[in-house]
Amino acid sequence: MGKPASHILTALFRHLRSRPTIEQVGVQPYRTLLEKNTLAFKPDPSIQTEPVMINSIEAQWLFPGNKMTPRVILYVHGGGFIAGSILSHIDLAARIAAACDAKLLIFNYRLAPEHPFPEGLTDVRNVYEWLTAQYRDSHDIILAGDSAGAGLALSLLSGLLSDNYLLPSCSVLISPWIDLECKNPSHFENKEKDPMLSMDILKKTAALYTDRDLSHHLISPVNNDFSGITPVLIQTGENEILVDDSKILAQNLKTAGATVELEIWEGMFHVWHYFAKYLPEGRGAIRQIGAFVRRHTS
Repeated sequence: MGKPASHILTALFRHLRSRPTIEQVGVQPYRTLLEKNTLAFKPDPSIQTEPVMINSIEAQWLFPGNKMTPRVILYVHGGGFIAGSILSHIDLAARIAAACDAKLLIFNYRLAPEHPFPEGLTDVRNVYEWLTAQYRDSHDIILAGDSAGAGLALSLLSGLLSDNYLLPSCSVLISPWIDLECKNPSHFENKEKDPMLSMDILKKTAALYTDRDLSHHLISPVNNDFSGITPVLIQTGENEILVDDSKILAQNLKTAGATVELEIWEGMFHVWHYFAKYLPEGRGAIRQIGAFVRRHTS
């Protein structure tokens, strides 16, 4: 995908490695810091927003311009199942909506440890069912998410397949965290290269999310059979500790007969898209998401 600009990456890596971790500050202060960081990522003022409540779940519509577009994206934000919100991911979500020429719904699902598995996933399913009730006959519905949000999106797809429920037209998984056992080689091979994540932090986060068997198919959805799934785009960074998760998922999807596109971006780290305001590779990856969605929708 082309070599990244080293000076921008150097500055980003310095910033990311200086951030306090959940382990250092605790869950609530970490959430607060994440929200404060969003001040550097304000969405384009041309993006229109509209709040909505869905069965007591706070949500927000993002309209990049064309309210008559036939595409609707349900976006599941990341944050390790314990952090993240509409506010923290609004710039990223708005950029994806614009690239796809789609209206986008982002929402605040319940977070661990106050609300452990499966409560957050239950919220994701409830919002998806509400969305399909509103738009299934008139729009293409696209499912997208990043990191743990991409994991929740994949778990949702697993449940939809099991229940023979309406599937999205296509799905986009950005740097998905889909194997909470953290057992694949890239956790060790890339531990010095990914400034966003470490295996130690992920394991502690997984313990906050659930005390159940981490191989459970809705906790680590890479372990599912995806026969019958609609097209999936997976984007991951070459230097992510989670890159092997994406490779394994792509192979599993191909084995199941799915249409899957796996993009491994040279020199990139976990959810580099988040820094699209400053990082050309983030903007490029989001353009690729737009192209994929347009290919697989009306």
